[in-house]
This record gives sequence, C-alpha cells and structure tokens, in this order.
Amino acid sequence: MRPTLKRPLLTVGVTSYHSASTITRCLQSVVDQSLDASRTEVVVVDDGSTDQTLSLVRGFRRSVPWARFTVLSQRNTGNASTGRNRILDSARGKYVFFLDADDYLGPQALEAMIRSARRHSSEVVIGRYVGVERSAPNVLGAEHFPARQEYHTGWLNSLHVQKLFRADFLRGLGYRFNPQLNYANDHPMMLQAFLHAQRVSLVNSVDCYFLTLAEQPTGQGHVSRAELSPAEQLRFLHDCFGVIALARGQGGRSAELAGRVRADYWNRLLKLHLPVLVLRKSDDAAAAELGAAAANLAEIYGAQTSRARLTGPAKKMLQALGTDSGAQLRQVAAQVRQQASRDAVQL
Repeated sequence: MRPTLKRPLLTVGVTSYHSASTITRCLQSVVDQSLDASRTEVVVVDDGSTDQTLSLVRGFRRSVPWARFTVLSQRNTGNASTGRNRILDSARGKYVFFLDADDYLGPQALEAMIRSARRHSSEVVIGRYVGVERSAPNVLGAEHFPARQEYHTGWLNSLHVQKLFRADFLRGLGYRFNPQLNYANDHPMMLQAFLHAQRVSLVNSVDCYFLTLAEQPTGQGHVSRAELSPAEQLRFLHDCFGVIALARGQGGRSAELAGRVRADYWNRLLKLHLPVLVLRKSDDAAAAELGAAAANLAEIYGAQTSRARLTGPAKKMLQALGTDSGAQLRQVAAQVRQQASRDAVQL
C-alpha cells in the first residue's frame, strides 16, 4: 500500500506562461521560505508555454522535501483564471497562496502570514507588497490600521489576489475566477472575499510579495493591455458590481457592507484605476472611446448615487468621463492621478 500523505498546511499555487526568464527566481523564493517545506504543497499550472518554462519547473521537484510538487499543463487560455481555478480545486492545504511566475516572495513571507492567520482567525491575510520598478498595491494607510479588522476602505487599494486565503473559505464563496476576463480578473474575487470575510489581517512587518514590472508574454491568447478594446478592458466591472449586487440582496450586514463597498470601489476606480487606463491609451481618440465606455458603466452601476461619498478628485474624473475630448480627459486623468499619489504619501 502507498502511504497516505499528510495534509499540507499550505498550497502555493503558481500560474505561468512563457516564464522561462523568471520562473527560477519565483520558485527559488518558495524554496527559500522559512516555513518548513514538508508542510508546503506546490502546484504549478502552465498555460501552454512553448519555451523552457516547464523543463525549468520540473527541475524543482526534488529540490526540497515538499509535501507534494505538482505540475499541470493546459492548452493556452490567455489568462490566469483557469489556472487559478485548477489550483483552488486541487489544493490540499488548509491555506492557499497564489503566486505569479514573474513575481517572488520574501523569505519570511509565508510563515509570517500563516502566523497572522492563526493568531487572528483570519480568512484573508494581506502581506506587504514591494514594487520592483513599479508601484506596490498596499492597503492605503495600513501602518495606522490595527492588525485585524472586519472592513476598511483602504483594503480596496489592494485587489491583487496574491494573498493568503483559508482554502475552504475561498471555495465556499460561490464565485470562481472568470476565464472570460483578460484584464483585472482578480478584482471580483477580492471584492467577494472582502465582502464575506469575518476577519482580514495585515502583515506589515515583513516584505512579503515582490511585484515586478515584467514584459507581458506574447503569443496566441496573450495580448497587451493596451491592445484591449474598452469593452474588454472594462468587462471585469460587470463581475465586480454583480458581486456587490448579490451581497446587497442578502440583506442585513452583507447589504450594509455592500453599499459601503460600492461607493468605496467607485472612489478607487475613479481616482486610481480609470485614470491609469486613460493615460495608457496611445492617442486622444482611444482615450475618448474608453471614457465613453466608462461613463456608460458609471451610469449603469450607480456612480452618481455614490456621489455623496466620492472624493473631490473622484468627482472630477467622473465628470470628465462625459467629455467628447480625449485630450481633455487625458489632462484630467493626469491631474487626478497626481493628486491620488500625493494623498497616498500623506496617509
């Protein structure tokens, strides 16, 4: 009889595509964790790479005494959603952490986050991000927050999915990563998690996740964010506001919290996210097209009804979305983005 494998404490799930230049650094950062490797399961899901990614990944099978090391390969899907769903389906750990192949972990990250999850009975743990030649999506004003909270608006600055989750909590949310979203597919999942978690804790004493500015992989199904049409770029908002609407329909605490989250999320979109998307457009016509699409969604999903809770820069951006002038919209987007950066520094 084959021996029964002890259930690992943690599943680290890695999604990769044409990641030969970064996957070794990524997986070595898991090898170098202070957390005992025998408590850690690693699941790598590769999205149809044709470079050396898979051969490099398989070289890590025997690097340390993992609880289990699994490599799954699939046909190219063009996004991380299918891979993340497969990781969640197969994860045997009590906790699961999603790691992108172009990023890497600080050596104490997983141990520190699991310690926080246990201490605070947290379903979600946000570790401190470090931006590598890019900004870091840390919780705004995190240094002033208690270690554990039920909800704070600053969480919505940190909607990347590279966090520690209690696996059964995430599987029980009733939402899956949507394979139809080629952009921002982690936003709906994080909104769902923040809406339903009883406890979210922060680890600010350790550099946990190093977020890089890697070149986007090319190939069938993998397109640059700049190449996406406005409808494709903003498609994630339908899922996001759908998640919020379902929570509002549950009544009680969920409904009250969902109302706050909707207003806070519009603040985030208008101050941070939409200005960046506008400024990435190559010309004024493309910016105006994106602005018109965003204005339509703002009308559908209640940005105006949240207006009383919008900040000055957010209101300014909302008004600018209605202009026909791409040049004017880009000018306002630059002003709003600069103000948001100054506000973040002052927190």
